[in-house]
Amino acid sequence: MIRIRGAEVYDPARGLDGQMRDVWVDGGRIAPAPEHPQEHQVIDAAGLVLAPAGVELHSHVAGYALNAARRFLASDPEALDQLAPPADVAAGRYLAMGYTTVFDAASSPLYARLTHADLQAMSGVDRGSYTLMGDHRLLLRALKSRDPAELRDTLAWLLRVSGGYAVKLVNPGGGVAWKADRPAPGLDEPIGGLDLTQRGIIQQVVRLVNDLGLPHAVHLHAGRLGQPGNWQPFCETVRALEGQRAHLCHIQFYAYADDGTGGFASAAGQVAACLAPFEQVTCDIGQVLFGPALAVTADTSTLDGLRRRTRRPWISRQVEGEGGANVLPLDYLGRDPASAVQWAAGLELMLCFPDPLRMFLTTDHPNGGPFSAYPQVIEWLMSRAARAEVLERIHPAGRDKSGLAGLEREYSLGEVFAMTSTGPARALGLTDRGHLGVGALADMRCYRPQADIQAMFAQPAWVMRRGRIVCRDGQVLDRPAPGLDRPGGGGGFGPRVGHGAPTARIHRALSEVVTVRPEEYALGAGGERPDYREVPCASAAS
Repeated sequence: MIRIRGAEVYDPARGLDGQMRDVWVDGGRIAPAPEHPQEHQVIDAAGLVLAPAGVELHSHVAGYALNAARRFLASDPEALDQLAPPADVAAGRYLAMGYTTVFDAASSPLYARLTHADLQAMSGVDRGSYTLMGDHRLLLRALKSRDPAELRDTLAWLLRVSGGYAVKLVNPGGGVAWKADRPAPGLDEPIGGLDLTQRGIIQQVVRLVNDLGLPHAVHLHAGRLGQPGNWQPFCETVRALEGQRAHLCHIQFYAYADDGTGGFASAAGQVAACLAPFEQVTCDIGQVLFGPALAVTADTSTLDGLRRRTRRPWISRQVEGEGGANVLPLDYLGRDPASAVQWAAGLELMLCFPDPLRMFLTTDHPNGGPFSAYPQVIEWLMSRAARAEVLERIHPAGRDKSGLAGLEREYSLGEVFAMTSTGPARALGLTDRGHLGVGALADMRCYRPQADIQAMFAQPAWVMRRGRIVCRDGQVLDRPAPGLDRPGGGGGFGPRVGHGAPTARIHRALSEVVTVRPEEYALGAGGERPDYREVPCASAAS
């Protein structure tokens, strides 16, 4: 048994905001204080800040697209190291920052083996991935059939064979349109030849995922990413969810007004106001950092437009039966008006939105910049002076075309831990982490308070995982065996497709859209992996 003595405890889930507490650990989990303590280990945390470990719910750290991205960076070792490090290096950096759970945000079913090979290498952290489905021919076929059973079985099968934790929709139907040499559809425009609209796809899949009780809601990348004036169609997408549970990712890239000349202005206030009433909707920010970045996305139509405007080379791999895997090198420059507005819009969104348990810190690594910059972003959120210093040295558009300069709010420590731990864990349906209640995993981070906020968050005094200190002062000491999370377990995931008619039907349909044998598709053999830990669903629907 371990006693962490005298810490200043921050636990948003239990309303603790810096109260001095002892925290007890037994068997890798938070334990109640014993009535008659026996022999135990003591960790003196007097004067230190203690909080649940970080939970990353949106990053691109694994799979085919990351491997392709490394080709662009071969001649720039520093950018390669920051934007596309090997999976084991990325895991070590997350651990050193106090994160013990990491999810890759987009995995192609066809290339699932590549994703999971990288995830296997991420020792020391729990990790998982989301399965791309928004342009998958099997899912679109099931949607077109209007047969609820076929849609349920198809979605469940794709999730299972790809080893996915959640359903990812990326600009649904946009990949199909691009392959047909058509523009990406709007929310209510027909997707060529399918008798479907983007609104219909989103609503049906969101409703099904919620009916099944999957632990994480549909993870939605909306249309018109990165375009001036896109805040209005984005808000229409929010309203199209009709109050259903959903997660909207990297929303900074949708918080743009048109400045009247076709350029960028921030619409962060409008987007925050739109999201606020929809309590079942969570989101992550996708904060932009100044410096090199990589666009890594399945949104082929959007990236094709961007590479035409920037006139930079890209890698675009169109996947059999699905959408695409695309990579484009980027630079966000302080002297560039668009970059300045993008940087300001992300911070403005987080500062305008009232609930850090619903809006989470990400950089959409490596799309907005490296995840290793989180300590810098936290400093900007906690210090108006730090934000003002940047506004003074970047293009005036950052100040003049956003509301950031006028915002006085500064995040508290409790709000930082809410948006980096408690909120993401809740959104993922992981009830065993993100808090320090009895029975929770003993995954914690401990900091020395200091005036330099960035330095404080960059190097925790120590990080604990499962009751063992695995990192001290930025140095990883130990990497206990990690876990891979997927939905199911406990009989909760009713529509898991096994042997019999549904599997045979799906295999027949799959053989019409891909050349890979159905038995070898994705992870093969039904997607079963002995090293998975299954997370129960909230529904026993079948």
